[in-house]
Amino acid sequence: MTHGTAAKLLAMNSTLAPEDQVIDLSIGALDTPADPRIDRGVIDFIRTRPEVLHAFAPVKGFPFLRESVAARVNRLHDISYDPENEILVTPGGVKGSVSVVFHALLDPGDEVVVPVPNWPHYSDMVLLHEAVPTTVRATAENGLTAPALEQALNDRTKIVVLGDCINPTGKIYSTQELSALAQVLARHNQRRESDGVSPVYVLFDCPYEAHVLGERARTFAAIEATLPDGTPVPMRPWTLTVTGPGKTYGMHGDRIGYLCGPPDIVEAAARAQVNLTSFASTYGQVATHLALQPDMDDVATERARSARANLEVMLRELESVPALRVRPPDGGYFLFVDLSHYAHAYQQHGYVTADQFLLEEARVATICGNHFAQGEEFDHYVRINCGRTGSILSHAGTRIRGALSRLES
Repeated sequence: MTHGTAAKLLAMNSTLAPEDQVIDLSIGALDTPADPRIDRGVIDFIRTRPEVLHAFAPVKGFPFLRESVAARVNRLHDISYDPENEILVTPGGVKGSVSVVFHALLDPGDEVVVPVPNWPHYSDMVLLHEAVPTTVRATAENGLTAPALEQALNDRTKIVVLGDCINPTGKIYSTQELSALAQVLARHNQRRESDGVSPVYVLFDCPYEAHVLGERARTFAAIEATLPDGTPVPMRPWTLTVTGPGKTYGMHGDRIGYLCGPPDIVEAAARAQVNLTSFASTYGQVATHLALQPDMDDVATERARSARANLEVMLRELESVPALRVRPPDGGYFLFVDLSHYAHAYQQHGYVTADQFLLEEARVATICGNHFAQGEEFDHYVRINCGRTGSILSHAGTRIRGALSRLES
């Protein structure tokens, strides 16, 4: 849906008058470029240590990068990981980390609980591993609840997908909400352990973790549940946390991800990786190492604040339309907008889904909600990327309001 979209729109727009050109609010990237210090640092590395860049790298990633990852995670989440045994750097961005976790843990027929609406590739990647995605409806307000998780778990469940700043809703779980989910998993895994069965693991995916600007919850690996008999049960042995520099530092093309987790699973993931893709690009690893230095933490925060300010521009535009249902997200820079009030009207004009209507009538490209969850109702949702500049978003908002006004009249 998004790969290649920018190039296609650029080619199409080159033939159109400015007023007819499409504004691209689809692919989820920020307009703000990566900090130039990262570029200069990579250039200096090329000049001084080219033999490192052109040689084979360790499968788990350069030691200096794994140390930088451990330090950044500790600063952000107050949790310590051993760079040698508990961290793996992956090619292919965060998707690479998710993939090797699935390789390490999933057998054919295993089930993976996926709250939806959510990033659509989870279910596709589960199916590629001959496992079964179990989708569970989750609201933007509450996310996956403890009762819903309890109902979704069974003896075939191997992984539960959780995360921070959920794409597309911007849901951020509180420590209390995550603790309630931990209680469910602790009870379930206690029974599985007594039966000699593999536990249920949590894939905690947080590529948008820098875009949490309010109070930050404890990361899932740092949470400890308590069994009815008072026994404390840490989530860390069952949690694989994955993230990367793309959404935080504007380094999408570097395609670096990293995962933090228990040594046995990290080792299994590394064995899978060496047979799939070997190791992550040395250039991307150097760039990520530079981005993760302490003096870049303020850069990450400022990028997030700027993105949120731009989101507020679009939010004000859309909130001025009473019939639109748009919830201010907890975090991130996406808006997940419900246009169902207008569905009958635009379908009368031949548009099946909301994104088709906005593309043709407002000249604004979005992503249809049915890519994030199945169900006819999601045909009338769109995800809007507000990582663009405020002026572009204001212009797009004006176009959307105009198209809806014409539709109503």
